Amino acid sequence: MNFSSLRTARTLGNFAQIACVASIVMLSAGCTAKDAGTASQSYKGVINLEGVRFGVPEESVKTAILTFVSDPNVAQYPGVSQYLSRVYDKHNGQYCLSYKDGIPMNLRVVYQTPITKDEAMAKLKTLLPASVSGEPTIDDSEAKAGKKAEPIERHSYGDSAKAEIIYSDKSATNVKLISVGNNPKALEKANAGAAASDKTAAAEGKKSE
Repeated sequence: MNFSSLRTARTLGNFAQIACVASIVMLSAGCTAKDAGTASQSYKGVINLEGVRFGVPEESVKTAILTFVSDPNVAQYPGVSQYLSRVYDKHNGQYCLSYKDGIPMNLRVVYQTPITKDEAMAKLKTLLPASVSGEPTIDDSEAKAGKKAEPIERHSYGDSAKAEIIYSDKSATNVKLISVGNNPKALEKANAGAAASDKTAAAEGKKSE
């Protein structure tokens, strides 16, 4: 999780989310019929969609060409790659995975038809990294306020991960998108650690001269 800067990572993350939704709309519109059901691991080039969690290595997704397709819309951002699932989960949700220099940025599931909050929370548990434990800190102020057209509920799992539940309308009863990604605090720590490491290396270099 050592990106060049936290600001760049956040900008890329925001762009990737917009590009992900736009690409999924374009991909769906260009297909006469989408693949039904979920994938299995019985064939080469196929990955079990229901087993995909945030943090899955890019190489695993890249080689699963029957399950995922590379998204060319992020090519303008150096080092950024994105993959859209050709198959859908049992609630008609399409997966979108984003990477920066091979490091996982986000895993999103976009639903063609919004699902219930209970269904979204059950799905979220399957998307989180296996290392995540304990209950999250939840910010549901937007949902409770009932003012935004598509309120966002934010979940923080310490330094391990963050998640967002994006509702389809002000009532905040149905969910259109679930997102799991790196926690900004973890990125700050990674950047601070990298900076300290660089200073130490520079200091050691001067001593050896």
